[in-house]
Order: sequence, then structure tokens, then C-alpha cells
Amino acid sequence: MSLLQKMLIDLPFSGDELKALISTAPYRYKVYQIPKRQPNQFRTIAQPSAEIKVIQRWLIKNVLSSLPIHKAATAYRLGESISDHAVIHADKRFLLKMDFEDFFPSISAADIQMHLIQSGKLSQDDARLVRQIVCWFDKIKGGFCLSIGAPSSPLLSNALLYTFDKKITQLLKGKKVSYSRYADDLAFSTNRTDVLSTIPAQVQSICDELEYPQLRINHSKTVSTSRAFRRTLVGLVLTPTGEVSLGREKKRRMRSELYRFSKGLLAVTETPRLRGELAFAWSVERAFINSLVRQFGIEVFRILDLPFGEEYDLN
Repeated sequence: MSLLQKMLIDLPFSGDELKALISTAPYRYKVYQIPKRQPNQFRTIAQPSAEIKVIQRWLIKNVLSSLPIHKAATAYRLGESISDHAVIHADKRFLLKMDFEDFFPSISAADIQMHLIQSGKLSQDDARLVRQIVCWFDKIKGGFCLSIGAPSSPLLSNALLYTFDKKITQLLKGKKVSYSRYADDLAFSTNRTDVLSTIPAQVQSICDELEYPQLRINHSKTVSTSRAFRRTLVGLVLTPTGEVSLGREKKRRMRSELYRFSKGLLAVTETPRLRGELAFAWSVERAFINSLVRQFGIEVFRILDLPFGEEYDLN
């Protein structure tokens, strides 16, 4: 049975509707931009329509979830958080950070089709069908690629970098260097002196040798640092004592906003962001959240619908 036939059985679309959706899928995206940290720079977000999201999620469950992902890939994995990426490197003396340029858009439709065929998961026809559903047509670059904003992009990006992650891991074997990748952020750490200096060139060589995808290193973001300096990784602070922290400024701001919320002074429009930041903080630094629960009381967290406060109810 073909992939299309399986979709027709499971999905709430008629044959004509499904074929029309698939044929136009790369163009059914809402595109907008959000500012980056750097001044006057923006990130392009392309979110598929509700119908395409339904089809992509079906693919994730029934096809894409079986693709192998290397253990060094820490992003977008069930049961893991961004702190799992950072904690690998927290107790090391030396840290090297690297970054891919235009990560999702650098993974093309042709890359996806090739990977699905070479992985032995799909026939050529089914692989072509999948690439049609999961790719966005970037009008500016004039090509079909993964988008930031599609449900299927995170899993596919991890799967297509399996060979890259494997080659990096093999490169570091015996060097006592830890490696992990969180989406487009690469991190290397060690306690050995002068081991990390040769890695950027070696990573670049591996990128150049890959059959697919065509990955580009953003050399302006390559940073080498040590425990003697303030170290951050994916927005988290690696403390001199080998722990992962949100950082003083983030904690100070959250405490201040939670105080305003408890007094009814926080704007309603700011509440969802505070709730999200507190939930993220719980996954990174629970001791900080515990201190907030003790300071502001469980009821504040109940109002925010954050149940982690319940386990500190002493009544």
C-alpha cells in the first residue's frame, strides 16, 4: 500500500482534497519575521496552514519517527530539555561553541528525498510525496526547503544530520572531548589544554565532505572560552562550580515580574510570557522555582496554572 493510500484511510480528507492539499503544500504557509538578538536582523518564520500541519503530524507519527537520530542531537527530543545540552559541558574547563548558518533553510527538498530513500524507509515515489508535504517554497531564495515553524522540520533536521553527528563523534573518539548539538548550536568541551583549537577546521572539513545537506558554519559565532570567564550556552549560564543556571539577570527579572503579577500589576498581555519563562525555569533550575514558591506561595502558581507548586503544599 502506498503512503498516499494510507493517508486516505487515516486523514479526514477526500481523495481530491488530499491531492489538492499535497500539490499546493509548499505554498500554503504564513510567513512573517521576528527580530533576532542582533540589531536590524530578523528570522523568517514560515508556518504551514492547519490542513498541512495535520498531514505533517501524521507523517511524524507514521513515517518520520522511525528515522535514526544520533544521541549527540539533544534538541526536539521527548523527555529532554535545553538544559540537557548544557549540562554535558558544565563541569569542563574549556568550551568551544559553533553555529550553523541558516540551518533549516539549508536543508533542501532534494536532501530530504535522498535521505528517505537511502535510509531504506521509503520508495522513490513515497519519498517524493513526503518532500512535497514537508517543504516550504522560499520565494526569496527560489527553492524548496525546511522552514522554521513547520511541525516536521525539527525531527527531519535531526534525522538528516545523523551522518554529521556520527562523523563528529568518531573524530573526537579518544580525545576526551564531549560533543552535543542543539539544533544549529554545536558545543565541544574538555578538561585538556589546547585540544579544541583544531576542531573548527575539522568540523568545516566534515561539512564539506557530506553528500547532503550542504551545511555552512557561521564563523562569526565561533567562540572558544574557559572556566576563567563567564560561559553561556544556548542562553544558559555554566557556573564555575560546574552547574547550569538561568543567570542572575533572568532570575531577577522573573522574580520582579512574578511580584508584579502577585499584586495584580502585570499586564494581561505579559502573563503568558511569564508563565512560559517560569515553566522553562522549572526544567533548568528547580531550586530557583522552589525559592519562588516559598516566597510568593502556591496560590500564585495555581492562578498561573503551573502545577509544579503543588508538591510544596505543606497544608
